[in-house]
Amino acid sequence: MLDLSWGLVRAMRPQQWAKNLLIFLPFLFAVRVAWSPDGLALVPGLLSRLATVTVALCLVASAVYLFNDILDKDSDRQHPDKTNRPIASGTVRVAYAAISMVLLTAAGLAILAVLDLVLVWIILAYISINLAYSAGMKNIVLVDVFAVASGYVIRIVIGAAAIGVVPSPWLYVATGAGALFIVVGRRYAEARLAGNRAPTQRAVLSQYEEPFIGQLLIIAATASWLSYTLYTVEAVNLPENNSMLLTIPLVTVGLFRYLHLLNHSQKAESPEQLIIRDLPMMFSIVGWLVASALVLILYG
Repeated sequence: MLDLSWGLVRAMRPQQWAKNLLIFLPFLFAVRVAWSPDGLALVPGLLSRLATVTVALCLVASAVYLFNDILDKDSDRQHPDKTNRPIASGTVRVAYAAISMVLLTAAGLAILAVLDLVLVWIILAYISINLAYSAGMKNIVLVDVFAVASGYVIRIVIGAAAIGVVPSPWLYVATGAGALFIVVGRRYAEARLAGNRAPTQRAVLSQYEEPFIGQLLIIAATASWLSYTLYTVEAVNLPENNSMLLTIPLVTVGLFRYLHLLNHSQKAESPEQLIIRDLPMMFSIVGWLVASALVLILYG
């Protein structure tokens, strides 16, 4: 029983929950009142609301991962690492995973329904895209990366809706471009590490051969850097003196470091592990967060 419970926890992929912290970006970059003395009283309530939404999103995301692993259990057994996933290895039975999936989804939707029905509709869109991805979109070249990247943008949307703000459109553009960079980078790393075994591990990888995937990665990296740069200048929610430009060197270092890891790390096909376990990457991310907060506090 203990092995089954621990296996279910692993199948829920708690290491992926860090991505859900993206819902806090609208608070950081769109709630200007939070950085003023008169608005400090609002901060605890806004953060508490976002934390609640994060819990609900983690539950729903874990349900999606369970559904994906149920469908992918056979192909996962062909992968040197994914074969150890609880469902693929048989530690968690499909029936048990399916029941857990339904319960997690219901719990997440119930939490969001109490807060705001708009959040329920947004998360249903997230679920629909992910179910379509798991059911077949993941095998369509290019469509697969756009489907995965959309999940990052939806997190920004639900974060903004949760606290009732309207971020600059550039925040969505920069997030979408950054998400494409991460997802294309994952495909690039998967193809590099799998070699000739790529099609058996993920069917769509046969269509991401060199030099095509390399070209996509360069375009995605360029779009990510350029869209963020334009965001720091054009977004109406940011300081008018363009002081957010000071954060660009940290973003540049992060992009370059990630490209380096994609070409050299053996963990490159798992972005969450790649970022969390690499000290220079963590320094650039934390440095960016600190620098952004300081710019907003001093000049916002």
